[in-house]
Amino acid sequence: QAMQRARLAIMWERLWPHLARVLTVIGLFVALSWAGLWLVLPLWGRLAGLAVLALLAIAALVPLARLQWPTRADVLRRLDHQAGLAHRPATALTDTLTSHDPVARSLWLSERERLLRKLTRLSAGFPAPHLPRHDPLALRALVIVALVATFFAADGERGARIAAAFDWGSILTPA
Repeated sequence: QAMQRARLAIMWERLWPHLARVLTVIGLFVALSWAGLWLVLPLWGRLAGLAVLALLAIAALVPLARLQWPTRADVLRRLDHQAGLAHRPATALTDTLTSHDPVARSLWLSERERLLRKLTRLSAGFPAPHLPRHDPLALRALVIVALVATFFAADGERGARIAAAFDWGSILTPA
């Protein structure tokens, strides 16, 4: 169970910074929409703005394609680190005995029992994605502040202001 929790914690640590980037771009789009940017821009400006935001979103999604599931070594390393005990106790449990000597086997079995008693409360710990390392300028906070401010500024027109970004009626020629 501890290995499964560690695997999920590691995966969340790897996944969240990329998701935070995508959510930041989406939040930026919504904040710009609620601010009324799309209402004042001409058609080419709306198209350019949406293209830039789409490219930012794609750039934020690209690293997700290289995301890898944590290996057994990654999981054991995390468990060893979280245990706070010396001599890598979780990794030591995966060791095997190659000697056929009965004394060595007896010592090895007693060492395994001692390790198992130490690791009864083995914990994977909470995920720590370290977002400040991935976003040192805290742009995500700026977007959150902009979202809150523009939420109140847009009042009853929130949906219409978002839809204005996709109002391309002047592209089509009239019948």
